[in-house]
Amino acid sequence: MMMSHNILTGALILLAGIALLVLIIFKLFPQTNHKADADTKILLIIFTIVGIGLLGMGSWVCFI
Repeated sequence: MMMSHNILTGALILLAGIALLVLIIFKLFPQTNHKADADTKILLIIFTIVGIGLLGMGSWVCFI
């Protein structure tokens, strides 16, 4: 059984978002100390927003 193009594309985007969030949570957050500079905090926030956006976009494409 083949998946339709929308489901396949959405699933791949969804997996990319999950992988990015897992990388951020388990690799990047523990390596930043509590006295991290402002640039590091802003980049972590931006990457987290992009990961959440990928989750939302992948879910939307996959299930619509």
